[in-house]
Amino acid sequence: MDNQPPSKIKSALNSGAILGLALMVLSLLTYIFEMYENQWFGYLNWIILIAGLVMSIKKYRDENLGGYIAYGQALGYGVLIAFFASIIVGFINFIYLGYIDDGFISYTLEKTESEMYNAGTPDDQLESAMSVTRRLMSPGVLSILGVFMTTFLGFLFSLIVAAFLKKESDIFEESN
Repeated sequence: MDNQPPSKIKSALNSGAILGLALMVLSLLTYIFEMYENQWFGYLNWIILIAGLVMSIKKYRDENLGGYIAYGQALGYGVLIAFFASIIVGFINFIYLGYIDDGFISYTLEKTESEMYNAGTPDDQLESAMSVTRRLMSPGVLSILGVFMTTFLGFLFSLIVAAFLKKESDIFEESN
């Protein structure tokens, strides 16, 4: 039996699943304890995402690529991990917000309406804006936006992480 390392996709899927589970737990804690405006949960989300990317890219570089990885490879691998993690979190958010507890959606709609009312928005504009907001605050739309946002943040963080973790082999050293 051939003992090859897992493919890039399979490796990213495994790392993304682990990262997705960690982000899912944080997301569920945010909903359960109604910490919607707690900035520390947002920062913790970023820290978990960055740490997951660093550990995963470093592990892939060291175990699968012989200790070397180009910047582009690291960037692409990081985005794949973030994408797979975001799908897990998006799915869980869809299930939780759609079928278990829509408290976050209700909270956001009430807060938006209150802020618009306090800003002096005329009633006809307020109702029109709230109609659009209600459509955008559906579990499906929120989940899809979450997938795009997490993948985009993963891309941004991977731009930086890849710069630190890249380690290209010396072509002159290989030829000797």
